[in-house]
Amino acid sequence: MIEKKDDARAVSGTSAGGDRHGGLQGRLTDAIVSGALAPGTRVDERGLAAALGAAPADVLRALDGLAAVGLIAVRRDGTRWVTAFDGDRARDVVALFGDVWIGSVRRTMAVLHADDLDYLDELVEDVALAVRWRDGSAFGDGLRALAVAFARIEGNAERAELVGSLGTLLACVARRAGSVFDWSDVRAAVVRIAVVLPGRDAAAMRTALIALFDDVLPGIVDRAVAPAHPLAAAS
Repeated sequence: MIEKKDDARAVSGTSAGGDRHGGLQGRLTDAIVSGALAPGTRVDERGLAAALGAAPADVLRALDGLAAVGLIAVRRDGTRWVTAFDGDRARDVVALFGDVWIGSVRRTMAVLHADDLDYLDELVEDVALAVRWRDGSAFGDGLRALAVAFARIEGNAERAELVGSLGTLLACVARRAGSVFDWSDVRAAVVRIAVVLPGRDAAAMRTALIALFDDVLPGIVDRAVAPAHPLAAAS
């Protein structure tokens, strides 16, 4: 049951939007994907902490999360560097997000309590509202929250942390894609998740999520990496 190159200056310029989307890790992700933290930049953890008004330990934890999804490289000497990020990597990370989330479904469906189900229903409704409003940012954030909730209900803290990091990137990609993509496909995928959830049918939920990640999200990633919305390393 769930319990209710001047990297510092570059990131400080993105803080307003980051506060609304995903906290510290989201702000760093936005900076990398937007190019404010360019590929090849050495990360100054203390400088970032000062620029972001955060504790150095919190910055390190956020950077470790980004390293887990390939946005930060950690060298043998312990220094951290921003990696090149392009459309192929975006697609790979979103696909991995799906794999990790789908991996939690069987166990989560087996242990769902009534209050867990109510909570997941609320999160699915948040995603549905984002679709109704055609809000790419809220859609990405909502999927991240839903995936993290699945992992927490499963009781897998490691999965919850990883899917949270991967979901932060998905939210950033969806935000960059804007509102101009095929919302009818998105709506149908979200409705399917909402329909199968009350039955606690793990196979049906896996099928619904596979359809979302195979048939819907690749188009959103393509929109985000199109020339009008270039990712950092695509320029």
